[in-house]
Amino acid sequence: MTSTRLMVGVGALALAIAATATVTYVVTEPNATAFISPGSIPLPKNTFMLTGVLTIESGPSGVRSSGTGGTDSDCQGTGGYSDLTPGTAVKVSDRSGQVVATGSITGGQVQTTYFDGQNVVTGCQLGFTVNDVPDGLPSYVLTVSHRGDQFLTADQAHAPITLTIGGG
Repeated sequence: MTSTRLMVGVGALALAIAATATVTYVVTEPNATAFISPGSIPLPKNTFMLTGVLTIESGPSGVRSSGTGGTDSDCQGTGGYSDLTPGTAVKVSDRSGQVVATGSITGGQVQTTYFDGQNVVTGCQLGFTVNDVPDGLPSYVLTVSHRGDQFLTADQAHAPITLTIGGG
């Protein structure tokens, strides 16, 4: 009977441990209580929000915009850039490739140039946000859609990121 209570008690402790964190415990007798070392419970890590802008430098063939094409118009990629739209995945990994946080493209603002009496679409600036990025890593790897990895120092990851695709 005592061993049954111990097994139930240890089982409940194991569930509590699995739900919170790894802890050290010692059971010395069948009726003993668990000893939890406060130093063995890792504290939650600080996090930050990684933000940035990805600019598609393309004429109307690479950008679809709503409205009249003015600077207040929404936009997204089209054609070869059709994967660059609001909701597209943005991931942050550590240097070993382990994904540590995910976010998405949040929206776009069309870029225009005034030419020959009208606004001509020249590109699209897409904002992106990744919440809950663990602080304290020496470097980060940012990936927007399937567009390749951008390696960032910790300082770069904490500042707004500016990326450009197309043009040239």
